[in-house]
Amino acid sequence: MDPVPAPSVGAIPASPVRAWLADLHARHASNDAGSVARYIPELATADPALFGIALATVDGSVHAVGDADVPFTIQSISKPLTYGLVLDALGEAAVRERIGVEPTGDAFNAITLEPTTGRPLHAMVNAGAIAAAGLYGSVPRPGAGDPDAFAALLGAFGRFAGRSLAMDERVHASERETGHRNRAIAQLLRSTGAIDGDPDAAVDLYFRQCSIAVTARDLAVMAATLANGGRNPGTGEQVLTPATTRSVLSVMSTCGMYDGAGEWMFSVGLPAKSGVAGGLIAVLPGRIGIGMFSPPLDAHGNSVRAVAACRDLSTELDLHLVTGRGSEASPIRAQYCLAEIGSKRRRNAADRARLIERGGDSTVLELQGPLAILSVERIAAAVIPGDRIYAHVVLDLRRVTVVEPSSLTLIAHLVVALRRSGTTVLFSGQHRLATEVAAIEGALTTIGGAPLDVFSELDLAVEAIEERLLAEPDEGADGTERPAADPVSLSDHALLDGLSRVQLNQVGRTLVARSAAPGDRIVTAGDPAAELFLVTSGRLSVSIETAGGGRRRLSTLGPGMMFGEGALLGAHRRSADVDADDAVVCHVFAVDDFERLIRADPMIGTIILRNLAKIIGDTAQRLTRELAILAG
Repeated sequence: MDPVPAPSVGAIPASPVRAWLADLHARHASNDAGSVARYIPELATADPALFGIALATVDGSVHAVGDADVPFTIQSISKPLTYGLVLDALGEAAVRERIGVEPTGDAFNAITLEPTTGRPLHAMVNAGAIAAAGLYGSVPRPGAGDPDAFAALLGAFGRFAGRSLAMDERVHASERETGHRNRAIAQLLRSTGAIDGDPDAAVDLYFRQCSIAVTARDLAVMAATLANGGRNPGTGEQVLTPATTRSVLSVMSTCGMYDGAGEWMFSVGLPAKSGVAGGLIAVLPGRIGIGMFSPPLDAHGNSVRAVAACRDLSTELDLHLVTGRGSEASPIRAQYCLAEIGSKRRRNAADRARLIERGGDSTVLELQGPLAILSVERIAAAVIPGDRIYAHVVLDLRRVTVVEPSSLTLIAHLVVALRRSGTTVLFSGQHRLATEVAAIEGALTTIGGAPLDVFSELDLAVEAIEERLLAEPDEGADGTERPAADPVSLSDHALLDGLSRVQLNQVGRTLVARSAAPGDRIVTAGDPAAELFLVTSGRLSVSIETAGGGRRRLSTLGPGMMFGEGALLGAHRRSADVDADDAVVCHVFAVDDFERLIRADPMIGTIILRNLAKIIGDTAQRLTRELAILAG
């Protein structure tokens, strides 16, 4: 059943990742250190206040804040992309003859070549990138040459981003007018054999690729494509092979941040690449891609705000590449609403009907495995489906093995956002993850959330939601609230349905009323099964003792229900304990009395046994339906 529509669009909570990114953006937006690049005149016109952050996951989600959709030129972030395309087109051996993989510690425009081979040390500095552009221009294709090579390159970059891209003509003209050093590098590469063809064509192709206009959102999707083994997570297109993607990320890890690469890997720990227009990409393989944009640069030519924000993002979400992580399988074992599957508390027909009617706006998520960043995103997508929202959410942690530190803050943001939108959020299973739940609660307190409602068992949390649903006003046709049916009379029992007034009186004279105080044991497992109990008021719990010495509740009974029906079906011993939760009144049907009654009036026995068969059949059908939902 679909969740109910949200009261308004404004009430839909933001993704926990987006909420966290908004906090991150606000934290660094006022940092005015650094200055925009001026050696390319067109870049000097950039607004230094611009700042955008985007994060894309390998399952296709994209979250963006700030100026994430403002276009700028990709610049050196193009280097790993072209390098990957050349590796795929020509093979590693051919490319390694022309371009090495050793870090240099030099600036991006350093003229440094291997003394013995004359090849650039790696593809992330200008010399290696120009060599890669020259190799790309030599890739066999119809009409090979500079214009066609760039058209092919532009199309490939669009496949990384998942949309069509274009070149910024003004930036390209500015690069050509001022790119004397790069032309000198290209001529040097031609003299050493690192470039075979026309060096001017190679360097112009490099200028063109650097002048492609992108946004921080585009960069995040490009990075997510690298994180996803070369497959664009949005379009599903395989842009690079997985083997080539691994090679590209390896070089980005050691060389992507130029002479600041060592400090970057130590403090941030993600394969990354920056560009002098203020862009930056970072990749957590198998999980996420990050794109950032802010024009002011530091002494290494890296965006000041982007580097600082990326450092916080990696630290606070524990993204460092060498952090041990488990597999990121689906965190949701099962999801269902309370109209489909209820608690173990048995309900009378009226309450069941009300829960079916109202339970569609409540959802239960049984979680599993380790919970990390993508896990929280998938959970958020499940509890905030589009423009609709659930009124009640239960998150069950019984099968969760660990909540990674990176996800604690995000879970807290999700809970706070849901609560602010009016959603009730309950946790269950804290006996398995007491430390993690306490950490989530600590994170909630830090960001202004109230303490958690946590239940030891999923069933107790589900029952708590049911009680809230049943307590909601239920207006009749005249607008008055309908009274609750508690306690009930014997005539309300499904077991006695269809009996005439005379027959009900006969049964009533046979039954013996029995009261119990809260906490009293009414039936003990292993006792002889000699009586059937019809509950007319109060609540009782049916439970068994577990192998570990604890107790597990099987069901909760209320007025209009029965227990001990096995006595009428030939059971010899009780299979579970039954205890009174509060003051209880039952009417007891002894087996011997029942047999005497039906000998006196066989029709009574026929009706009761028929009703009993129907009750058992309905229960079996419900359990089968619930198992099918859980297995589905």
